[in-house]
Amino acid sequence: MNYTSWTFWILFALVIVRYWRLSHRHQNDLLLVASYFFYGFWDYRFLFLILISTIIDYIGGLGVAGIRLTTDRIRRLGVLTVGSAILLCANVRYPDLFQGFVELDRRRILEALPHTLRDFYIPFAVTAVCLTYGRALPWLYELPEAARRKYFLVISMVANLGILGFFKYFDFFIDNFRTLVMSMGFGEPSWTTLGILLPAGVSFYTFQAMSYTIDIYRGHTKPTQHFRDFALFVCFFPHLVAGPIMRAHTFLPQVVNPRRLAPGAFEQGLYLVVIGLFKKIVIADNMAVIANHLFNRFQHGEAAALTGLDVLVGVYAFAFQIYCDFSGYSSIARGISKWLGFELIINFNTPYLAVSPSDFWRRWHISLSTWLRDYLYVSLGGNRFGPLMTYRNLLITMLLGGLWHGANWTFFAWGFYHGAILCAYRLLNISDDIATESAAGRAYWLWRVFLMFHLTCIGWLLFRADSFASVWQMATLIATNPAVTLFAVSSFATIVFYCTLMFVLEWWLEGERRLDRLLTSNWLVRAPVYSYLVLMLVIFRAGEAHEFIYFQF
Repeated sequence: MNYTSWTFWILFALVIVRYWRLSHRHQNDLLLVASYFFYGFWDYRFLFLILISTIIDYIGGLGVAGIRLTTDRIRRLGVLTVGSAILLCANVRYPDLFQGFVELDRRRILEALPHTLRDFYIPFAVTAVCLTYGRALPWLYELPEAARRKYFLVISMVANLGILGFFKYFDFFIDNFRTLVMSMGFGEPSWTTLGILLPAGVSFYTFQAMSYTIDIYRGHTKPTQHFRDFALFVCFFPHLVAGPIMRAHTFLPQVVNPRRLAPGAFEQGLYLVVIGLFKKIVIADNMAVIANHLFNRFQHGEAAALTGLDVLVGVYAFAFQIYCDFSGYSSIARGISKWLGFELIINFNTPYLAVSPSDFWRRWHISLSTWLRDYLYVSLGGNRFGPLMTYRNLLITMLLGGLWHGANWTFFAWGFYHGAILCAYRLLNISDDIATESAAGRAYWLWRVFLMFHLTCIGWLLFRADSFASVWQMATLIATNPAVTLFAVSSFATIVFYCTLMFVLEWWLEGERRLDRLLTSNWLVRAPVYSYLVLMLVIFRAGEAHEFIYFQF
């Protein structure tokens, strides 16, 4: 289920029809049920992961703040955890079970239920962990304040990073370790990868849950004692699977306190939803046709007839695809949230107008870049210990940021590349302050934007390619074979056709910061803009729909 499917909009319609008629408490309960249904629509088993992360950080946040859970509440959370493990992870085949009840088929019902000890491995393990943690809690509460705070913080961090690491990186490291062992002449190891499925949005909600406990530890926010409110903070469905990553001190009060539909919120939300759908359906999905054609040719060894200009235009297409895909999701999330009385942060701010790497990361995926800055870069020491340590901290932060995006060495290289150009600009003391009052100043600004866009595209080549061999082959073609082809010309014309007016609109509205310029303007301005967006959605949608790119992360 995603924002471009009818199933999502049917779900949202069912929610919004009742939402504003309910009390605040019942609004939260309705959103919580809708959020779990939304997430479970992909694979209901992964609901257990988000529940585990929620429970761990709920207990951890209270523990850091020195608030003890009663024995009864601990017991209820334990029952909820173990019960969920049995229902979601014990290999119950629910479609067959349901069909068996409908047909009153006893044999089918029994076959749909767990029938081997292996089916209960996860519930048994969860029960053991719950009993152990429940026994340890009274001891943890009695520790001196500093030790107690650190223990609860460490438990939260280890649990969340353990979930993220296992599902995202276990197979990756096993596969690379097998390759290393074989390359050293020890033969082929007997162990194999597990074929682990990557849960949608796991990178986003684990980071959001972790930030809650860290912020409490740092004194930036206070915990909530209401479990359902905290659960909604973690799994709020408009931004659950692809962000933006919200901080507790800005988002949790919106969950805990009563909400109202602010003046102008409906109009703002409608524009954000429409522009988000336009970015995704019209631009990103059409750019995907060009980018996929180009990159798949190299992946399948069919790139002999391509030129460097073909490759460059394909990289441009991917640059606009990933921007419109991801920023489109964020825009829709913000629009839907406004209709529900919530305010999400702006996650993109015209990043391709950046004049330097640091400026780019102030504009691109803002919720992640600020998360990495505040929780990783600053924790490493930031720029407080001299230039060498600053460069080290920048490289570590960007390397881990690259690895966050996926279990592939190309993502690692992408992170290193961005860390390297951040260091290079800092080393050369290149300022972001550019005076644009004069013609010379505007020309210099355009040169800096042009340069930074192409530096970013080099990074996108690393990000999108399937291997370093493909990266090298594509980079070599760009450098040595600039021949013009029909594919390059037609693809570039397609990019200009789909993207130009959207970027003019974004420049005018300063991304999403000045929506008032459009929403309060004369109808002679608004009507053409709205008509253009709607007609493009109807007429020029791509022939094939593509999943949101960041669902994979």
